[in-house]
Amino acid sequence: MSAAAGLVLLAAASAPTVALECPTIAGQTLVYIDIYDGPPEQQADLAPDRTIKPSAGNVSNLWELVAGQDGLFVKCGYGKALAGPYSHIEMIRLPDTVKNCRADFKTGAKPNDLILTKFACE
Repeated sequence: MSAAAGLVLLAAASAPTVALECPTIAGQTLVYIDIYDGPPEQQADLAPDRTIKPSAGNVSNLWELVAGQDGLFVKCGYGKALAGPYSHIEMIRLPDTVKNCRADFKTGAKPNDLILTKFACE
């Protein structure tokens, strides 16, 4: 294999997976997500467009999305609590056709006690 072909394989292996949700990882609990306009290293994280309370003890963040030139990315943090620390982080690239994402949380005793129960995009 040539050196150029080896570089192409290495670059492909480190590229984020294209998906609509964070991967399930054995022994890990998804506790945190962040959505970025462009690669996460550019630090252009997006605030939710809306926050709703569908029922008592639950809250959801909703993002309405349009993929820019550099695409949309999600940082998935796994651990024990939303505030971290995270035992594992995965980066995924959202398909350019994605229109919205939703993160559902259960609320705790304190206003900032949130437990991520579901995250998905469509």
